[in-house]
Amino acid sequence: MRLVFYKPEQIPEIWQYAEPLFLRVIDKAVHGEFDIVDLHRMARDGKVVVCLVWEGDEVVMATAIEFVYYPKATAANVLAMGGRDLKKVLDKFFEPVKQFCREAGADWITCSVSRAMERIHKRNGLHTIYRSMRMEL
Repeated sequence: MRLVFYKPEQIPEIWQYAEPLFLRVIDKAVHGEFDIVDLHRMARDGKVVVCLVWEGDEVVMATAIEFVYYPKATAANVLAMGGRDLKKVLDKFFEPVKQFCREAGADWITCSVSRAMERIHKRNGLHTIYRSMRMEL
């Protein structure tokens, strides 16, 4: 397996591999914040970084990371992560992703997740800071 981070100009050539994995995440875990067209545009415009984990010729994990700039800190927000063999992939590639985010200037990694994903991410050292709530207007 190999992990590759893509630049905005590379998105058109790899999107066909990332899109199916992102679509599954958007269908199951995104609640109206963005759709696949938005995610593609953000990747192409450099507003998110896409990284893919390849196993041979197959993509087994796609992740989109958005950098959020606060006055006193920078967050690497995992906007979407989809694929299979999550535990195996995270065990192998979480450290290189952390290093990438650190080198890009991030002070921490954040993500909005379901309770099930919260349990998975806690195994990798993430911890709950906020509980997110919403009211439709």
